[in-house]
Amino acid sequence: MKIPSFLILLRIPFSFYLLPVFLFGISFADSIDYEKTLHVFIILHLLVYPASNGFNSYNDKDTSSIGGLKSPPPPDIWLLITSLLLNIGAIIYSYWVQPELSIIVTAYILASIAYSWKWIRLKKYPIISFLVVAIFQGFVTYVMAFLFCQKQDYLHAIDQVNFLWPAIISSLMVAGAYPMTQIYQHQADAKSGDMTLSRLLGINGTFEFSGFMNALVFLSMAYFLTETQQSHLFYLFIIFIFPPISFFVWWFYKVKNNPKDANFRYTMMLNKTSSISLVLYYLMVYFLKNLSELPT
Repeated sequence: MKIPSFLILLRIPFSFYLLPVFLFGISFADSIDYEKTLHVFIILHLLVYPASNGFNSYNDKDTSSIGGLKSPPPPDIWLLITSLLLNIGAIIYSYWVQPELSIIVTAYILASIAYSWKWIRLKKYPIISFLVVAIFQGFVTYVMAFLFCQKQDYLHAIDQVNFLWPAIISSLMVAGAYPMTQIYQHQADAKSGDMTLSRLLGINGTFEFSGFMNALVFLSMAYFLTETQQSHLFYLFIIFIFPPISFFVWWFYKVKNNPKDANFRYTMMLNKTSSISLVLYYLMVYFLKNLSELPT
């Protein structure tokens, strides 16, 4: 049975690459409410993110590779309708979970629409689009996971020491990863008139910028975890980020010798390596921090 093109272009499996920030928020929260966590996960990963992917694909009319799809099918009106319905569903669902959550979800959806909608299209502006993505996929997503997945009221959760600094680190992580997802799309972006940050920086500049942002992530995690007497979690972080950092350095060396290697295949390999490594790290952090709650 052939899968309809509009379902393919929602790219639901691609939501996995955005899972680390969600798990970051959960792993450093004090007490998780599993029912709330399931609700927020569904809202983000099965409604908001697919809707964003679909709306972006509908407006971009991509004919070349996009994140998660090497050969995307042409979009149709059903993709637009489905994306809008998913957004509406996310707002209603989040209001049912917590009215305050629906405000943040609505802001995220509006930013996502502004990013690719032809009448606004923030994607044309490299710095603005970069900041929007880094803030909403990083800081805002962390805030949603951290505040609305806990047993206690979100107003009390704000006072926790683990709230603000990791949210900033989440944005730095997205800031390091986001330009790398654009590195193989320079020709397609030029054709559509979009000046992305990666296209502005160039191929080598994109690697250098992402390397700098990842160095900030490393230093920030070192500061946060040592200041909160969790140095063992920083040493664990070093172990888990070794594979993606090693791949990043190897790929940069490869691209310096042949710029054509800045392609879809290696971009997806870096995304998978980074996402899997961070997902495993945050799951390990959650396990270590909640050992006392496990049944004996």
